[in-house]
Amino acid sequence: MRRGTLDIFQTVRVIIARNLEIDPDAIYLEFQFQDFIDRLAQTRQQKSGSKDLLDYLEAANIYIDICEEFDLNFLLDFTDKSCKTVADLILLIKSKLDSRVA
Repeated sequence: MRRGTLDIFQTVRVIIARNLEIDPDAIYLEFQFQDFIDRLAQTRQQKSGSKDLLDYLEAANIYIDICEEFDLNFLLDFTDKSCKTVADLILLIKSKLDSRVA
């Protein structure tokens, strides 16, 4: 089954919003969710005085949920890149899905 870019965007948007507990309407193509997660984790670490990696759990959950939703195993393809936007993520997902049916 081929999924269009808009369908992928809507799915990714819901996954990110659910994991970050924010309104899906706040997620747009240029939303830099990795920067957002980093700032959120840094704020939590400053408030707690801890450098606990659990503060980055949102990022892990987003990536895992996306991989499960699209039945893909490409976690390393996008976790090593900084400042990944939703648009970049959608293009990567689409290319993976398209290569599967090609």
